[in-house]
Amino acid sequence: MSAGQETVSDIPQAATPSLKTTLSTMKVISLRPRYPYIVSIGENLKGYYKHLCVGVILSNEFVLSAAHCIKTNPIKQLYVSGGADLLNSRKQTRFIVVERRFHSQFKVLGGHDIAVVRVYPKFPLDDVRFRSINFAAKPQRDSGIKASLVGWGRVGIGKTKKLQEMPFLTMENDECQRSHRFVFLKPLDICAMHLRGPKGPCDGDSGAPLMNVEREKLYGLLSYGRKACTPLKPYAFTRITAYSSWIQESMDYMVAKVDIIRINRTVWKDRF
Repeated sequence: MSAGQETVSDIPQAATPSLKTTLSTMKVISLRPRYPYIVSIGENLKGYYKHLCVGVILSNEFVLSAAHCIKTNPIKQLYVSGGADLLNSRKQTRFIVVERRFHSQFKVLGGHDIAVVRVYPKFPLDDVRFRSINFAAKPQRDSGIKASLVGWGRVGIGKTKKLQEMPFLTMENDECQRSHRFVFLKPLDICAMHLRGPKGPCDGDSGAPLMNVEREKLYGLLSYGRKACTPLKPYAFTRITAYSSWIQESMDYMVAKVDIIRINRTVWKDRF
């Protein structure tokens, strides 16, 4: 090309991002949890949040969890905390549980361990800190499915802890009953073996999802194990596909009820 000759390119030149845009992007990345659809369900213990179990966001006001965690006696005021993977961090937002519905046939170790709770105010489903997950899916084969449990495990009051995944492999219910003496396993349960790690699911993992994390596909909710926190052992999960109609009916039932203005006067000592 001779001197003084100009060239024109058809390839658009990338614009240099402004400092404001870069900082805004960095802020979104720093706020984005790995599991925006996972929440904690807990109670207020003398002004401090006490984690009880795990829940999954179904919509902007409903959470799915285990009935044995929600059906408390006496009835406790429950709360939901989410928006960050680090439990009890200031990045999490807390909501009050205003309604709860558990399966009418639920009994401890008797199956149907599933519940839906309604929160106030509604979740801001921004696809950054909060996102719902689809619970409706086709039935899966019983055995040979690789999945993960996502939960916090056992958490001390006021202690921070990050969400973690545990690898599982589903097995036939007959094998679980025969080889591992899961005598209380029901047809609508899933049996899955913990595969790796020094510790299995603990008390605070009740209601935690058994799922394909990459595809955000739900399989089950943690119901029980023979002994909490024991690694390399099978655990029982409530099968989600068997209850998809019940889940939708429960949400529709609560939505149809007359809404009332709710004022949350909860005092949290750990937020000052």
